[in-house]
Amino acid sequence: MNYRSSSRNGSRPSNHVKQLSSRRFTTCERILIQVEETMPKPNILFIMTDEHRCDYVGYMNLHPALHTPNLDRLAREGVIFTHCFSPNPLCMPARCSIHTGLYSFQSGQMNNIGDWPMYLPTFTQALQKLGYHTALTGKLHAHEAVGYDIDLTDKQWDDEIHALGFDDVVQVAGKTMDFFTDDFYTHYLQAHGLLYVYREDIVKRTEVGGVNSAWPSVLPEEHYIDNYIGRQAVKWFESYRGDRPFFHMVSFCSPHPCYDAYKRVLDQVDRDKVILPFGSANPERYREMVANYIAQIQIVDENVGRIIQVLEARGWLDNTLILFTADHGEMLGDMDRFGKCFWEDASTRVPMFVRFKPWTGPRVVEDTIVSIHDVAATFIDLAAGEDLSQKYLPGCSSVSLKPFLTGVTNHVRDVAFSENGGQFYPPWRMIDNGVYKYVWLNATGEELLFDKRSDPYCLKNIAAEPASANVIHQMRREMLRIYVAYPAPKAGRAGYSPLVPHRITRERLLKYKI
Repeated sequence: MNYRSSSRNGSRPSNHVKQLSSRRFTTCERILIQVEETMPKPNILFIMTDEHRCDYVGYMNLHPALHTPNLDRLAREGVIFTHCFSPNPLCMPARCSIHTGLYSFQSGQMNNIGDWPMYLPTFTQALQKLGYHTALTGKLHAHEAVGYDIDLTDKQWDDEIHALGFDDVVQVAGKTMDFFTDDFYTHYLQAHGLLYVYREDIVKRTEVGGVNSAWPSVLPEEHYIDNYIGRQAVKWFESYRGDRPFFHMVSFCSPHPCYDAYKRVLDQVDRDKVILPFGSANPERYREMVANYIAQIQIVDENVGRIIQVLEARGWLDNTLILFTADHGEMLGDMDRFGKCFWEDASTRVPMFVRFKPWTGPRVVEDTIVSIHDVAATFIDLAAGEDLSQKYLPGCSSVSLKPFLTGVTNHVRDVAFSENGGQFYPPWRMIDNGVYKYVWLNATGEELLFDKRSDPYCLKNIAAEPASANVIHQMRREMLRIYVAYPAPKAGRAGYSPLVPHRITRERLLKYKI
């Protein structure tokens, strides 16, 4: 499979020399400036998984049945963030936030309805302007595909992905999405006579018990979707001969349903060591689903290992910043729920680590809150030699992790903010400061408050307790601060407020009476 390349090459920028102000610099900052002025621009490898909750990585040592040696190696040579949140625990809005550096209420991409706002600038466009050759292998999910039967290899859709800032593209829609959508992977399956077999299996799962039905893949191992993505990424790394530093987004489709790991890896999962969901009335029925979820992650890990090998073979590993994260989590049977779109940690928190030898040493960060859309400012900061995120992404709410990674600061965010636009469940907004979780339900105005120290699964709402009044007040102010600090697309229109619930009422109907 050849990559679909754009015709834009991007001019090579002049060497950047950081202009220093008259303020005093710490020893760490002076060393960092000296290093940045002498080292070549680093490469960037951005590895993503899909629907991957924060605790399901081997290096967290929370699931004895799970083994991810390749991810563990990279994580333990870098900085591990244990409190990384998704600004919206749903595929399209989360990924839109990553690329634009905007919260969902800023971009307007609140759910999986409609395509990304293509007029918004992206960090990949910025990287091109800063001299990077950019590539995408795997899932992006910038287009609403369900019901439209689109082919992502068609010129219209392919041109839009290139316009978002990618020079080379092999795009995959995603697991269940490949039932509705054609892409590089479905064309590959068609060429091997396997596309109907693959799509028929999706239908069978839906008929039996939905896409959460768990049994081994019907495809031969080599044709599994994540092995296809990993193989295409390795080919790209083997063949790249450009004179520009590269940015490569390798975006796997697992462990998103379907639960379809293939037999070899599925058999490696010790069912007796599988930790069953919390708060389920019948957790045993989920054992095979969780085992399949684990196996999918281990398939991704094997492919990460192959990518590490080619980076080492080409001498790029230590001059490549590697950032690993996911778009959102997965309830995975907790409280008898599956999927995403929920405000609980299982849905909103994801794994994240950064490995870059000039910046990072082995560290586990347990008290600093970060968001997945902080990658936008971080990548721009790395590429430009300074944080120019507001120049390239005006109004962005992304925060560069570079000062934290280099030791200039020990703090990133006071709170995590997340929201969901109500496509599948009633809409909500959330603030989490690591101690308290505050949830505001848009449709009713109801407030929820949980003390995570004594109630980590957020089962007891203490919002109405008199002792919570001060905390509630502080969390409301923090949520309002975020809405005031960052522009929303409809801001300025009379009567608009993202915090006012829009109810269907007779009083509202009278406004439309002619």
